[in-house]
Amino acid sequence: LQLTARIKPGMTTEQATRDMTAFAELLKKEYPNQFSPDWTLKLVPLGDVSTQTIRPALFVLLGAVGFVLLIACANVANLLLARAAARQKEVAIRTALGARPWDLIRQLLTESLLLSLVGGAIGLLLAWWTVRALVAFNPTNLPRVNELAIDGTVVAFTLGIAMVTGLAFGMVPALQSWRANLHNTLKEGGRTGAADRSGHLMRRGLVVAEVALALALLTGGGLLIKSFAKLAGVDPGFNPANVLTFNLSLPSAKYATDTAKRQFWAAVMPRLAQVPGVIGAGATTNMPFGGNWSTGSFNVEGYTPAPNANGPWGDLRIVSPEFHRTLGIPLIKGRLLGPEDDDRSPQVVVVDDEFVKRFYKPGADAIGKRIWFGPSPATDSTKYITIVGVVGHAKHEGLDADARIQAYFPIAQGRFTPNNMDVAVRARGNPSSATSAVRAAIHEVDQDIPMARIRTLQDLVDTSMGQRRLSAILIGVFAGIALLLASIGIYGVMSYTVAQRTRELGLRVALGAPRGGVLRLVLRQGMALVAIGVGIGLVGAFGLTKLIATQLFDVRPTDPATFASVTGLLAAVALGATLVPALRATRIDPVVALREE
Repeated sequence: LQLTARIKPGMTTEQATRDMTAFAELLKKEYPNQFSPDWTLKLVPLGDVSTQTIRPALFVLLGAVGFVLLIACANVANLLLARAAARQKEVAIRTALGARPWDLIRQLLTESLLLSLVGGAIGLLLAWWTVRALVAFNPTNLPRVNELAIDGTVVAFTLGIAMVTGLAFGMVPALQSWRANLHNTLKEGGRTGAADRSGHLMRRGLVVAEVALALALLTGGGLLIKSFAKLAGVDPGFNPANVLTFNLSLPSAKYATDTAKRQFWAAVMPRLAQVPGVIGAGATTNMPFGGNWSTGSFNVEGYTPAPNANGPWGDLRIVSPEFHRTLGIPLIKGRLLGPEDDDRSPQVVVVDDEFVKRFYKPGADAIGKRIWFGPSPATDSTKYITIVGVVGHAKHEGLDADARIQAYFPIAQGRFTPNNMDVAVRARGNPSSATSAVRAAIHEVDQDIPMARIRTLQDLVDTSMGQRRLSAILIGVFAGIALLLASIGIYGVMSYTVAQRTRELGLRVALGAPRGGVLRLVLRQGMALVAIGVGIGLVGAFGLTKLIATQLFDVRPTDPATFASVTGLLAAVALGATLVPALRATRIDPVVALREE
């Protein structure tokens, strides 16, 4: 049962939680053999129920966006520092003509703020297109996806972020220009920015920060992508290909008795199997990955629960005889359910291998063992249900969900006959193309019964991975953007450094330095920054990846292969970004470089 409670006016959720926990403790004392020691009653706000699975992923995405924003801001700050260094003579002249420091800072901050606002406006336009594409893509298990929109709050937040980043990252270049030495800058032959040692160090520091942030983001993206790949490779325990699923619900007024319901299911299932192009048809009260589940408690012959431990409990399903064959759930031992298992024959059940692992010793044979519902020990031998077959465990709630034991009961022997069942039809080709013929076959039995929730089984499995797929794609995109921005930052700083050192490098060549030596000099300086950034990034990544541990499947947050491959990728891209300005340095003409300004 799903329990819902409305909190009394004036009472907080925390108070209600304390009262409910105390009530749970009273229940355990009153019924000491019914609850495990760690059992309790928990309150979850109804608004959080639909979002609690996606919330951690959204926080991860928010962190990734923050990293990309910081890398972009570092790039802009680098460009502004280079531009400020190039304008030192202009600033010096303005100062000499009477401009006050605040006037200069205000001018430079205005330019930085304008750049940020223009970038924010373009970003909003791109976001509008992206959100429309996301809603059109419509990942069905993403809560409230149809409500996503660029509203006034988003616009205000974006413009606020643009203003804050514009002012914050424009302040340093502005102060750098104001602090420049007026005498040295105006001196004849003074070279623009040549004396700006602090600005040079700051630019290198920003590159190190970009590399560190990019490495942390790439590592997180790599882990999520590897996790998704492993999840996609999990065997669901059945073959979802070429299977059409839908729901049939019998009206109680027309099918008031168990006999009437059984007659309908006994007539419609063989008719569906005779549809041209259909290989088999089966029905169940709960289709795997269908979003529903039904559990119950029972007793197992020869099994005694430990003191204060939960008794046998798991998924209980009523199925038609051909259900396991239709889904391709493998038979491990014994036999499957058949038409002979009706209300005139002894009660039987088919269990999964997880059932056998939980309740029997290794190597024990479950065939012929019995289970029953009701008090223990059993007071009526007619209530015993004999295990006649063991099948493989079929994933139900998700490929990464914890396994619950599964017991399948024949529909003709059920403790009750369901009005509502999920039907699976396996076709030889595209299952959706058989929909019309399947509907016609149902209407031959009862023309008033509609097909509902028509989906392919493969779609149900894919939808269960929708949130992880979306997270992996978005984090991968953000990581790619971060890598691109970091490489641009490295390229920009090294290009500026080569331009600033044109005279020095030209003099080295004029004095006989081999061009290969000049190439190694520039590469060494660039890759030294990358190495420092990688070292800092690895330390940060080890800590940050633990925050996404709950989003990973069968992958450790400190997976060595991911860390090594991401580091190698970043180093290779950084080497390429450094190589271009380094090759340009080897082509410097000493005559041009040493010519008087």
